[in-house]
Amino acid sequence: MISALSSGLMSSLQIDVPTPLTETPDFKFREIAKIEPQKTSAADMRAAWLAAHPVISPAEAFASGAELGPPSGSGRDDNQTKNVHTEIKVNGKVIARIYNTGSVEIADEYRFLSDKTDFAGDKMVGPDLAEDRARRIKVVLQGYGAVMKDEQDPVGLLTATVTKVPILELLKADTAPSQGAWLKAQAKKGPLDPGSFFSRSA
Repeated sequence: MISALSSGLMSSLQIDVPTPLTETPDFKFREIAKIEPQKTSAADMRAAWLAAHPVISPAEAFASGAELGPPSGSGRDDNQTKNVHTEIKVNGKVIARIYNTGSVEIADEYRFLSDKTDFAGDKMVGPDLAEDRARRIKVVLQGYGAVMKDEQDPVGLLTATVTKVPILELLKADTAPSQGAWLKAQAKKGPLDPGSFFSRSA
């Protein structure tokens, strides 16, 4: 039997193969730090968000000129133009919007309203809830010095404008149904839940 080497099919030259690192005398395994997955709770995320977006005072909110953008929902979302119940304006700018379900959307600068009105404790639904929340927001804003536009005579409005008193308006939309009509429409869709709360940047 003829070997591959003697037949000339294989070269007698040996190719240098590098020595494995683990066989070198000064080799040491390097320890890599163990990375634990992040375990961030909802409370931690909320605290971080609040730290980055502190609640400002009512006076700062009034002076901010904040304005809520147009409804941005689609599909079955509450926050659509066709579902608007009441818009709340300060100095002509929409700072809050309440939908027919009672859901509330508030400009971030006015987040203090959610603390003062305790939306989480509400038990009503629909237009009744929307009207109740609009009334409570109005009371809070008036408590911080805002005056209702439709309760002022021309002189009162001029005085409020000159003295930079916030002028408040509650505008009920044409899309606001009666409670009965809303309940009838909702009965076809399924069970009812108390309205929710939205907050987003103006």
